[in-house]
Amino acid sequence: MIKLVTLDFDGTTADTMPTLENIAVKLMVKYYELETEDARTKYQITTGLPFEQQMELIFPDDSNNEEVISQFEKEKIESIFDLPLFNDAKKTIDLLREMDYLVAISSSTTQPIIEKYCEKNELIVDQIVGYRMGFEKGKDHFDFLKKEFNLNAEELVYVGDSLKDCERAQNNDIVFIGKMGMFSREDFNKISKSKIVISDLEELIKIILDLNQELD
Repeated sequence: MIKLVTLDFDGTTADTMPTLENIAVKLMVKYYELETEDARTKYQITTGLPFEQQMELIFPDDSNNEEVISQFEKEKIESIFDLPLFNDAKKTIDLLREMDYLVAISSSTTQPIIEKYCEKNELIVDQIVGYRMGFEKGKDHFDFLKKEFNLNAEELVYVGDSLKDCERAQNNDIVFIGKMGMFSREDFNKISKSKIVISDLEELIKIILDLNQELD
């Protein structure tokens, strides 16, 4: 039975990805002399990882990486608190919690940023787990959440907007729900075992109820 609904932050709960993508693409074009669409593709494919890992994966040991990562994080902090939640995020999270489901945010954005953003937007969840070195989205976060709430993998779902989110959930035997935006239904269905894809967070209510009915 599903007891904990875990949400990605950027692109799933908060409508931040277009801005973050534009920052990243601008920097990749400037520092690595890529064409814009090539930079965009490389960024999107690796989205879901911490930005520093994205750069090291795309440009291993490149001397520009440190400066690019620093500049990205600076511009991210300057812009993110002015970006909105998705319109249905707060009401969906509030309703899930009223129905006695636990709700957590698990993200590759650092925890202080998410906490400040949620406070500013009056978004209340049961747990926030953000990125820090050695503690990241995927096994680290899932293990923490399972221990924190005394749950097993079958009692969690993870909702994310990237293919990396899907990979990390499935590698930890967590049911994955893809949220369309950067990637299409077809993109998710190519790798998703669950084949559950939504366009809006409010669809989660029925999906969670249906999943629990199947498990009864």
